[in-house]
Amino acid sequence: MINDNQKKQFNEILEILSENLSITKTQHEAAVQSYVAVGKYLSNENSSLAPYQPYIKPQGSFIIGTTIQSIDPDGDIDLDVVCEFKIKPANWAQFHLKTAVGNRLNESTMYRDMLDDEGRRCWTLMYRDNAVSANQRYHMDILPALISSGYSIILERAMSADTYEEFDKLRLSITDKEESNYYSETLAEFWKQSNPYGYAIWFMNIAKTINGIKKRTYSLNEAVKPVPEYQEKRLPLQRVVQLLKRHRDIYFQNETEEVKKQKPISCIITTLAARAYRGEEELIDALWGVINRMENEIEFRDAQGQRVMRVNGIKPYGATEWISNPTNLSENFADRWNDQDSIRRENFYKWLEQVKTDLREAQSISGLQNISESLKRAFGKDTVVKTFANFGDRSRLLTETGGNYVDRKIGIVGAVGATISNASKVKAHNFHGNE
Repeated sequence: MINDNQKKQFNEILEILSENLSITKTQHEAAVQSYVAVGKYLSNENSSLAPYQPYIKPQGSFIIGTTIQSIDPDGDIDLDVVCEFKIKPANWAQFHLKTAVGNRLNESTMYRDMLDDEGRRCWTLMYRDNAVSANQRYHMDILPALISSGYSIILERAMSADTYEEFDKLRLSITDKEESNYYSETLAEFWKQSNPYGYAIWFMNIAKTINGIKKRTYSLNEAVKPVPEYQEKRLPLQRVVQLLKRHRDIYFQNETEEVKKQKPISCIITTLAARAYRGEEELIDALWGVINRMENEIEFRDAQGQRVMRVNGIKPYGATEWISNPTNLSENFADRWNDQDSIRRENFYKWLEQVKTDLREAQSISGLQNISESLKRAFGKDTVVKTFANFGDRSRLLTETGGNYVDRKIGIVGAVGATISNASKVKAHNFHGNE
């Protein structure tokens, strides 16, 4: 059982670790400049798409503040954007809209060189292959979509509201070449539907509620502005998701490509984390609360789609796991767990148990060197080395200013030691010899 001093110290280490997992302000600004430039190119007066009023907006982890650095120093960051169209020709199906976006990108020498093979739903620009600096090592997935009349006004109101649950009004009609009507259906309401901004609202409403009180530290309206500001401070739930995504990446790093393809997907981790979060203010409490409750947030449904309950914590016979999309409860994020020869289910549960094991080990040992070695295995060497360097810098700064405390059993505990009975103040340094 760890004492309060150890818990506070470990919490500070996790805070710094999660800060180091976030994309930097420079990376953020480079990404924004890139998608703004793409938007201007698709919509300028010389563009064949101009009559349909395309507009680029970020989606996914970029707007909910859970994007993380790649585990590979030369790897790329995921940047998901929506290319919204207000109108389209009456005879266009999904195929025509998606092809028109691809054709327009191909007209540019710069974007043609970046353009990857056509994806299921998106066109991908591989900035990392053409990057002039490490800050541009990312790929941009561009999702063509059609919005309904008045959508922008509805979205702005929804993102400004304290609570919002009318998610049906925020759906987008998107392109998906695996849909049976991909080439034929011209009525957008019968296309594949997606709700990235409804999901973002749902997630952030949970993240901003800490100890039952709504925090006004982050605005989704700001996140989807043409040039959004960088989010310097993140909320506990955002940090939890970042830590879990990084642990997943490290856990599956040395597996075969086939196993890596079946690691837990980010939308499952993010959704279960949000459902398991109870508004804890301290990161360590939020992280433990989430990983201990995540499994219980997985539903089970029978062959008719009806929810069935666990019996003594055991999966009901014949039932399948169901992790519903909070903006569309009939959509199961875990549907591929049931694919033939799939190991996605097994990978998820193995990974979740390993998170608990690694966190328990790192938190239970004493000595910064030992904690560091434990966290390296769980979260990656380079990021943890940087984290402990930052932690040391903060401790030295506190000592120089007379704000540091030391626990007689575990060593430096920082400014939090001021509230601890067996901690004593570290004498301030002036670094002038014997003065």
